[in-house]
Amino acid sequence: MRLPESRLAVLVSLPRNETGLAEAARQAGADGLKVHTNVRHRASGTSFGSLDAEYERLRDILALGIPTGLVVGAAGSVPVKEMIAAQKMGFDYFDVYAADAPADYVEACGPVTAMAALGPGDGPSQARALVRRGVQALELSTLEPERYGTPLTLATLARLEAVASAADVPVVVPSQHALEPRDLALLRDAGAAAVLLGAVVTGADPVTFGRRIAPYVATGT
Repeated sequence: MRLPESRLAVLVSLPRNETGLAEAARQAGADGLKVHTNVRHRASGTSFGSLDAEYERLRDILALGIPTGLVVGAAGSVPVKEMIAAQKMGFDYFDVYAADAPADYVEACGPVTAMAALGPGDGPSQARALVRRGVQALELSTLEPERYGTPLTLATLARLEAVASAADVPVVVPSQHALEPRDLALLRDAGAAAVLLGAVVTGADPVTFGRRIAPYVATGT
């Protein structure tokens, strides 16, 4: 997984698999992107199709040259055959909730970094076990959906620190909280390797998308 070593990385989860949104994030200085297949995304309300259905859009996004990860599905919709096909496309990492990942998920990632997302109730012991099973990066889901958009809390920072201390792999924090640029220093100090900005803070309007990302990039540099 390609992340800067000297600072907190700023990644962007695209609300739609659109090249215009990806280019806006790139121009705003984002270090990487995340795109989706086989899932309905709660925060953005977008439904994403199969790898075949999304292929041309994903190919065009990857052509921008910015490191890009792929959410491979959700519960009951993580097709291993698609993951094997996607290995050749040039993704930086694959991602899925650990609770939704098939037992052979890590093997299906092949040479692509295997990331798994912890659920809001998962902690250090779950993180350690996933790393022992070959997971190479963790996404720390912080909130139940009904609490999306609330301010960053001390409890989230404490849980982040506990997980990051327990697992010697990059820990990525998605913006399920309504993160503000000033929160990035707190996340870094608690052990995050990257923040993943999503629809809660970026919105989905192509006109304002890049402008919403830029202050986080400026804070993280």
